[in-house]
Amino acid sequence: MSAAVITASASIVVAVLAFLLAQRAQVLQERRQAHLARVNAQLRELYGPLLALVDVNEKIWESLRATSLPPQTERSPEAGTAEWVTWRNQVLMPANREMCELIKRHADLIEGPAIPEPLLVLCAHVLALEIAMSSEASGVPQRPLVRHPGADYVDYVRTTFSLLKAEQQKLLS
Repeated sequence: MSAAVITASASIVVAVLAFLLAQRAQVLQERRQAHLARVNAQLRELYGPLLALVDVNEKIWESLRATSLPPQTERSPEAGTAEWVTWRNQVLMPANREMCELIKRHADLIEGPAIPEPLLVLCAHVLALEIAMSSEASGVPQRPLVRHPGADYVDYVRTTFSLLKAEQQKLLS
């Protein structure tokens, strides 16, 4: 073989390898961009708003527990003070409804293959509390059929938000 044929063959091999490597790099970049877009949507449309609502509700709940609520052993549907009912109806419940709506509206953005138990329990609690509040308005106080998920829900939202923020930072760097 002549030197010209070897040089031409080597040039073709190098060009093909360069093309293949460039294609691979482009595919990896597009995947990274798609992943970043999903993480951004999860934070912007679901976990960010959920975290803000959770944190506000937690602050209010802690303040109410410290000042207005009777001890847990003394709580009953009939023992709700007017102040508690006002806070529940005007602040906590609207935020809970909004969280439930966010979960339903953006279920496709939920992290993982299935809806996590704390999110399901929160939505069930909101619906159960709607019935309890309706009964209360009719003069028949009753406890909600499903209790609020409490710390499990708060921990889930905070942890998932933090993990997604870390993932976002990793993808941006």
